[in-house]
Amino acid sequence: MQRNRNIRKVTQPPIVVEHTTNIQHRQNNRNFIKTSPGQADHATRMPRKNIGVVNSAQPPLSHVTYATVENSFEGETVYIIGGGPSLKNFDFRQLTGSKTIAINKAILFQPWASVLYWTDVRFYSWYKNEIDNYKGLKFALNPGSQYTKDIKILKKGKAYGLETDTQTLAHGNNSGYAAINLAYHLGAKRIILLGFDMASNGGESHFHDGYPTRSAGDRMFQDKFLPGFKQLAAELTNAGVSVLNAAPYSKLTVFPKITLEQSLSFR
Repeated sequence: MQRNRNIRKVTQPPIVVEHTTNIQHRQNNRNFIKTSPGQADHATRMPRKNIGVVNSAQPPLSHVTYATVENSFEGETVYIIGGGPSLKNFDFRQLTGSKTIAINKAILFQPWASVLYWTDVRFYSWYKNEIDNYKGLKFALNPGSQYTKDIKILKKGKAYGLETDTQTLAHGNNSGYAAINLAYHLGAKRIILLGFDMASNGGESHFHDGYPTRSAGDRMFQDKFLPGFKQLAAELTNAGVSVLNAAPYSKLTVFPKITLEQSLSFR
């Protein structure tokens, strides 16, 4: 049974700390604060300051040991946070207390996410300080030369479908696809997709300001990203896992669509 809730949408800047980055072409003059789930509401009422951070991460890996994903979310509803423009102005504090997987830069907007996942090794070099200081589970596909020991490396499996080997992810040529397979390994019974637009919206490719690379165009979504989801959806259904897409105008149509407001009723 779904419960009626009053849903607030506010403009929320990413809740991160000041960091050193290799990205040279983008200036960011916003001030950020670092919060925990219990502090989030209080923090938004406090003056914001830049907070210096000492990178306390573990040493880089000297060799690769592939991780095994434990089903620590068995029977749970898991929210996967993508980067699509449908999440623009979404109040991520509404997900506090839920099981969440943040993909890539979504971690800057929900730094208390349960899991951080990325595929592109460049993401680590761009946001190393935030990743190193994030305390949740960290999963990446394939090793990076500078990865620290707390980053769990998984094997790149087949392109389409569902990998049942808990050391392996089907990749579907995009991080969102692999993150769904990760949620399956974690034991999710219901998966809710946030920001899985699989298309640009009025020239916007993300709800944030993107990455220092060229954004995927609609042709990339159509030719490379979308084709494998039909097989994935069928195999998840056979496995007893339901998936809901909370991006009503998404080009990803193989999963039932709901609104953002409806998605929050499953918390």
